[in-house]
Amino acid sequence: MNKKKSFISLMLIASLGLVLAGCGSGNNDSAVNNSGNEKTVLEYYTWTDEEAYMQKVVEAFNAQNSDVEVRMTTFSNDADEYNTKIMNNLSGGSKMDVYSINGTSSLGLYSSKNQLVDLTDQIKEANLDVGAYGPSFQDITEVLTKGKYYALPYRTSQYALFYNKAIFSQAGIDVPSQMTWDQYAELAKSLTKGEGADTQWGGYYADWLTAPLGALQEGTTILDDSLDPVGNWLDYLDRLYYKDGSHMSYKKMKAESIDWIKQFESGNVAMLINGEWTLNMLKADIAAGKTDIDFDMAPLPLPEGTNDPITVGGVSTFIGINPKSDHADAAFKFVQFVTGEKGGAIIAESSVLPAYSSDKTKEAFLNATGIQGSGYFFETNTVVENQPVPQIDEVNRVYNEQRDLFLFQEQDSGTAIQNFLKNRQSVLNR
Repeated sequence: MNKKKSFISLMLIASLGLVLAGCGSGNNDSAVNNSGNEKTVLEYYTWTDEEAYMQKVVEAFNAQNSDVEVRMTTFSNDADEYNTKIMNNLSGGSKMDVYSINGTSSLGLYSSKNQLVDLTDQIKEANLDVGAYGPSFQDITEVLTKGKYYALPYRTSQYALFYNKAIFSQAGIDVPSQMTWDQYAELAKSLTKGEGADTQWGGYYADWLTAPLGALQEGTTILDDSLDPVGNWLDYLDRLYYKDGSHMSYKKMKAESIDWIKQFESGNVAMLINGEWTLNMLKADIAAGKTDIDFDMAPLPLPEGTNDPITVGGVSTFIGINPKSDHADAAFKFVQFVTGEKGGAIIAESSVLPAYSSDKTKEAFLNATGIQGSGYFFETNTVVENQPVPQIDEVNRVYNEQRDLFLFQEQDSGTAIQNFLKNRQSVLNR
């Protein structure tokens, strides 16, 4: 699961110019191939959550390239550790060649600090099909990096509805298909029963899931002048958490630090709104014997009056080249592999949704998930979750402050929106 990082913390890290301080100093030791010839060694850095499937990508690349060897280093991405250590390496003169980038705000920061190679000309010369990454990548590129490509995406995100098949079977109710948000709320209410620790929740909407999904589906963002749909979305969450009582309350999730995936895996939740990473996590826990949940998925519910399926997400994970790399050509070769069809198919084989979309990557993903409903990811339009502007993390922060006060029932939705608009303006004026 990709966690959103704080724009302020990244800016502080960059402005302080942290030194290397022993955080994995990139070691381009020479290596020899089977023919006895020396080959280029690339140092690639990513975060621990990516290790399982990115190691497979690295191994596949190394297997088909006798003149290049990629060595992967991973850091935890908890508490900004990953971004801190990448900044250390970039500012400290590390030999790191290639690194992964988590989210558009990080992409904007690294490119603005000249810590990524401009790949625009190389992409044109290689005749790469950037259209395979979908329209969200073009939107991000046009707004955030003025039409220049400083990195390429290899993962994308989409939200969907996951459901426990056993609960629906026991209740004698048809499994979910495309619903409106109102229909979802009514269904969740009908499936909620019991009390205390024995409660069966009709739905689960995690406390960290902050994007106003329904408003985004309607075409509204938190940067718009009119935020009526955002206010309506807050009222909708109040309905789920408190009025209907069909979802574990926001207060309870926060107070008890509830683990959302364990709640669903325990069998006490009928429906779960979450991102595509849920597939990979559930399958991994089933394989490890941590749960035996029988689940499937359906499209994200829609606002009333919306006809075509729309979800929220967009390209979310990128890979780029350190300008101080001594092996820029070999590094670009690796970037092409990771973000192209071959790398995308390997990523898809781990039930992770690749940014590169083709028949081959789609087939690999569907075969890997074994979940009938996972095809919905390829049948829906996707609107961008976070707008590609440099201040978006700070704007999100001030929105979440007001959202929290509302969901803790300390202010109404109208007050929350008005306070957010005032605080947002201060951020955008900086």
